Amino acid sequence: MPVYETIKLNRRVIWVGIILGYVVAAMLAGIRIANTENTTGELLGSVALGVAAALAPTMALLSLDRRPGLLPAASLAAILMGVVDLTLLPLWFVLALIWAWAHNRRPVTAEVSRRLWWGRAAMGFGVVLSVFVLFVHLDPYCTETMADGTVRQTDPADQGMSSGWRFGSTISQVTETSQSGVEGPVSSYCTSDQVVWGEALASLLISLAVFGAALRWPVNSPRPLTAPGPIGSPNVR
Repeated sequence: MPVYETIKLNRRVIWVGIILGYVVAAMLAGIRIANTENTTGELLGSVALGVAAALAPTMALLSLDRRPGLLPAASLAAILMGVVDLTLLPLWFVLALIWAWAHNRRPVTAEVSRRLWWGRAAMGFGVVLSVFVLFVHLDPYCTETMADGTVRQTDPADQGMSSGWRFGSTISQVTETSQSGVEGPVSSYCTSDQVVWGEALASLLISLAVFGAALRWPVNSPRPLTAPGPIGSPNVR
């Protein structure tokens, strides 16, 4: 296949991955919003999760502007997001394969220095870090629904839940119970972990740092063509 046709096909394939990547990020945020309490921290956390998921297609988008070295970072971020987000794991792996395939088909190899290689890896793991900080600290949350429909927050300690770092702790669980009494609560809801605004803000800041690093990725400038000259002249390399 001619070089020009190969470049056009690669760009189309990358665009398919970009569009699919943004759809997956929107799905991930939407699924979380639909399955969590509508607290300020949880809503902001869902937005932060969507922003973190959108970093992979964003890096792929920036790679089209003469930054081919960002494609492997996008693929790495997609693979790691698939490991973190098992619900949409097949889609994340498809994205990683799409961008890896397009990068390997480049007519010219995109070589990077050791410093940029490590920077690229850091951006990929930075995407996972922005997700990790959302859930690394356990913040239990409990509510009761009264017979008249009033919802009030209760102390999680009464349900045997305490806050703390997730290391060595159980995963987040949700429990619901119902009571038949007219007086008192008719149902209760508890989760061993909720996203608070501080965690969401930390996640957004990490995502912003990854995005800023991608924006500062050096642009590949084409080498100017020089007219051939006689042997021994500066124009002959």
